[in-house]
Amino acid sequence: MIKEFALSLSNRHHFHESNKMSQLEGTPQDTFMSLWDYDKYVIEYFNKKKKLAGFDGLIYMPDELILDVDGETVEEAQLKTLSLMELLYKKQIPYQIYFSGRGFHVNIPGSAFKWEPCKDLHLKVKDMLTGIGVYKYADPSVIDKTRIIRVPNTLNTKSKRWKVPLTEQEFKSFSLESIKNHPRGDFKYPEMRCEPVFNVLEREKKAEKKETAIVTGELGRDPDPTNYTCIQLMLKGVGQGSRHMTALRLGSHLRWRYPESVVRLIMEDWRQRVDKHGVPFTPEELDKIITSCYTANEGSGYNYGCSDNIKDSLCQQTCFLYKSKKDQSVMSATDMENVLIDFYTSDIKPINFNSLYEQVVSFPIYPGEVVLLQAPPKSMKTMLLMNWINSFKKNTYMMELEMSPRQMMSRFIMIEKGWDEEDLQVHYSRNKNGLDVDFSWLQVDYNSCYPYEIEKRIQMLPEKPEILVVDHLGLLRSRMKDNNMKVEEASQVLTEIAVQYDLIVFVISEITKSAFHEGMNIASSKGSFRVAYNVNKVLSLEPLFDTKEKSLIKGLRLDSTANREKETLHVDLSLDGLRLIG
Repeated sequence: MIKEFALSLSNRHHFHESNKMSQLEGTPQDTFMSLWDYDKYVIEYFNKKKKLAGFDGLIYMPDELILDVDGETVEEAQLKTLSLMELLYKKQIPYQIYFSGRGFHVNIPGSAFKWEPCKDLHLKVKDMLTGIGVYKYADPSVIDKTRIIRVPNTLNTKSKRWKVPLTEQEFKSFSLESIKNHPRGDFKYPEMRCEPVFNVLEREKKAEKKETAIVTGELGRDPDPTNYTCIQLMLKGVGQGSRHMTALRLGSHLRWRYPESVVRLIMEDWRQRVDKHGVPFTPEELDKIITSCYTANEGSGYNYGCSDNIKDSLCQQTCFLYKSKKDQSVMSATDMENVLIDFYTSDIKPINFNSLYEQVVSFPIYPGEVVLLQAPPKSMKTMLLMNWINSFKKNTYMMELEMSPRQMMSRFIMIEKGWDEEDLQVHYSRNKNGLDVDFSWLQVDYNSCYPYEIEKRIQMLPEKPEILVVDHLGLLRSRMKDNNMKVEEASQVLTEIAVQYDLIVFVISEITKSAFHEGMNIASSKGSFRVAYNVNKVLSLEPLFDTKEKSLIKGLRLDSTANREKETLHVDLSLDGLRLIG
């Protein structure tokens, strides 16, 4: 079998036999290998495409499947790994434990899976492991088709620690202080074998028998918790001439809500009902369409929004998205020019960051715009936003889904007054009558809601806000099962609200694990990369750590990662208590 090897994250695409791994152990640098095994076609594909993105060949189960467990701290990762070990023990699946240099890798035998090599093996395995709860603890993105993972007994150059095997006792008593920071090439786990725990073929037979009864009997039901009327109407059937296009939209929609096996059952039942014309619609044609829904655009599939011509033709008022969609007026060139004239002749003034930071020449934010602030966890992103809105003092509606009212108010006061915690404590221990500070411009909502409910909450406010803050995007409620669809829906709704109510919207998002290690770009926000395309501006926030005390944040670096206008932003901020000075 063939694996891809990487001698750094930027030095990939070295293809060798799988046993090459043992020769790389002891390497004092970042060294990776592909999670999956391949045949020789992977080399042909790379030589032709000069990349692995979109790889369409067979993938093979490796001898050991690696589960990646991480956390904000090593202690958190350890607790998650313990839970994962208990889960595997109950399923009678043997495992091996490695310290990865930052978290833990848990290896399970490939023999636990009874499955032939196929193009979507990674999706089938992911479906199985999700079903038993593995991804409550492990990172599901590591299962991707061309994912690489660190080779044992190699150095993690960021943490300056080696990936090493651990006994179970070593793991349970693990601490960074106890671990010997050098490779353990002399430590060898015995080969893991077990009888198949996941007989996928058997599982699919059972699922088919069970699911067919549900699907054929109730295909008039809405397949989602929310009422997408266009999808309902498509499921009821279409005429010849639009079957293929409709199948693409159905498959693209359903893939985010059901396992692939269930999607294929739903779609096959649908095919049989619409295949009643002179030109047959064959199972082979449907198979190609569904496969493309999973493999197109380098695995992200297709995205058909409400403006799609087929979905739009089926749109009805009962859909929860109807209002936000239909409220957008059709405008002529003359109408649009009048809007432009009104814009330049009005007294509407944008928020401009040059009023906050001397380093910034001009970086305006206009009403109707959405600004995404992406940053790693614990990087003071909420604090930065609080500094901004306290400086602007415009009527602000803030949805704070992480901090308590006490934490929020204390921080706003300390920012405004330039106080520290001790100053605050002294004041309120002596004076219970409050401060002479006007925060009448601020309203904070501590209850999460669905994105489409935000509009209702704005309408109930005594005065229309000028600024809406959402902290953070991932904590909004959703009926979507897939996190990508969840945040994509939220960003779309926020964009519509910004335009409809002429608001400036600031929304916070945490970044992906890869962005945390490799640096931020336009697609670093957690969830769907399409979030960046829905908003007007993307700002990236990076903490600057003290050179001596590595965990101490001494400042922040703020950069404009994307902007639909011409202005750019790059500013280093220093800390003065809770104030951020540029």
